[in-house]
Amino acid sequence: MILLGLVGTPASGKSTVATHLRSKGAFWINADLTAREVLTQSDVIEQLVKRFGDLILGDDGLIDRARLAERVFGDEPEKNAALKFLESVVHPITRQRITDQIKVAADKQASVTILDIPLLFESHWDLSCDVIWCIDAPVESRIQWASTRGWTAEELHRREFNQLGIAEKRRLSNQTVYNQATLGELFEKLDLLWSDVVTIRTKAFDTPDPGHCLGD
Repeated sequence: MILLGLVGTPASGKSTVATHLRSKGAFWINADLTAREVLTQSDVIEQLVKRFGDLILGDDGLIDRARLAERVFGDEPEKNAALKFLESVVHPITRQRITDQIKVAADKQASVTILDIPLLFESHWDLSCDVIWCIDAPVESRIQWASTRGWTAEELHRREFNQLGIAEKRRLSNQTVYNQATLGELFEKLDLLWSDVVTIRTKAFDTPDPGHCLGD
């Protein structure tokens, strides 16, 4: 099974890319979605309320992610400390859930599994990947797409500030996909790269283990 890491700038179209690859048979592990599920755990809610107060709760008693984001994203020292605390609570559980999902993908004999993890490099998931793609897009497009999530340009900047810079992400990735044209053109690029990944997987599957001889 090929593990394909997916990184990029916030609101660059990573979910669009992953959705297209899933339509081609890939198994998609969405770290953001997994982390959201972790935030619904009662023990996690208890720890976060103890640290940030009950103002981070919505009317339903669950974590309001927008309110939480206001307290942890930004370049102020206190927000950096708050983010580190949040990550210390959420990341270990999220990591275990991602590990469990990789096992599920293997059990289902998925040929390619996408690790859609914003902090792929920071959390060292890149060490588990066979291939890494970086998705980038013009800032004007990202601001527009971010607005559909209810984010302002300032919110987008705050979230981007707390991630590895895009130049470094591109440097550490095997491929950079620029999402700057139509969906059709984006999908054409993805299909070509997908063919390369499938070829890698096929070659790996067809290459005999040098330590194993027929008849053993």
